[in-house]
Amino acid sequence: MSTTKIQPGISTDRQLNPKEISQKKIRDDREFIPEKYKEVAAGMEQQFVEMMLDQMGKTVEEAEVSEGGMGMDYYKSLQKSERAKAMTAQNNLGLQEMILNQIYPKRMRSEVALKQYEAQANKIHHNLPSYKIDTKTDKIEMGKNDSLPVADENTIAGTKEDGGLL
Repeated sequence: MSTTKIQPGISTDRQLNPKEISQKKIRDDREFIPEKYKEVAAGMEQQFVEMMLDQMGKTVEEAEVSEGGMGMDYYKSLQKSERAKAMTAQNNLGLQEMILNQIYPKRMRSEVALKQYEAQANKIHHNLPSYKIDTKTDKIEMGKNDSLPVADENTIAGTKEDGGLL
């Protein structure tokens, strides 16, 4: 077994890979970000990529298609949207990370902060009114929100009645 000296008195069993370290750091950092924030960041990056692909498409001359019309335009927009989704899923542009740093700063990324966020979101969700429309009489009835909570019940088990952590 070979050991590598990093600093005097410190040794490791294998060499450190900087890419591996940065990926672990990003993965650990994103672990405590609520899913809704991640979805917003991915959606914003996808919109940017779609605009970028649209502008790139305008720079290329295309042959005139006599029977293209609205169907061809629709197909091209779907193709552009799917390409943008694929590019966003790879998360190689770095826009998602920049957006997440702005809307959910690193100082807020901890297990305690995530649980507090989920507890507060569940409390708000639970207190929202629910509207039911009776189609026969056209009456709108307001009741208690009985839809699924934002996070599972295990997340808010350690919370007080007012939504704070124990």
